[in-house]
Amino acid sequence: MPSFDLKYLIVVLITIDILLIAVCVFLILKIRLIPKTEVFEHGIRLFESMLGDADEVSGQFQEQIKIKYSLIKKLSVQLDSRIDRLNVLLNRADILLSDDRAVRQDNLHDGSILHRQNEIVELAGKGCSVEEIANRLLIPKGEVKLILDLNDKNNRTQNSRGVS
Repeated sequence: MPSFDLKYLIVVLITIDILLIAVCVFLILKIRLIPKTEVFEHGIRLFESMLGDADEVSGQFQEQIKIKYSLIKKLSVQLDSRIDRLNVLLNRADILLSDDRAVRQDNLHDGSILHRQNEIVELAGKGCSVEEIANRLLIPKGEVKLILDLNDKNNRTQNSRGVS
């Protein structure tokens, strides 16, 4: 958006310059037709006044353009810095997640499947939902549901045998 404002200011400045040139040409043509009297001197004073005002406005626009340009540069540097910091944080998060997954995969291969199943059943017993358990243990929800369903089925089978 700031680049739009800068373009807008440049277009306005060019338009004012073109209008001033047109006014100058018009006044010069009119001055040639007017006899050289007080009117001529009045026209020259008016013309000089308009040129002075135009120069002042042009200077103000140039200052505004410089200010906006410096603000854009400063914001760009700050944005680049923040993007760099976010990239560093994302890289750290990726490393931490990959390390955590590697540790969990190693635990799975180390024969801790029964430990994992017990952990799932314990968390479910504490009232955690399937999604919460899956997020905590970094395993798919389907695996959590399957283990809980098998555990329920196993408990019902043991209860029915114990009653008989």
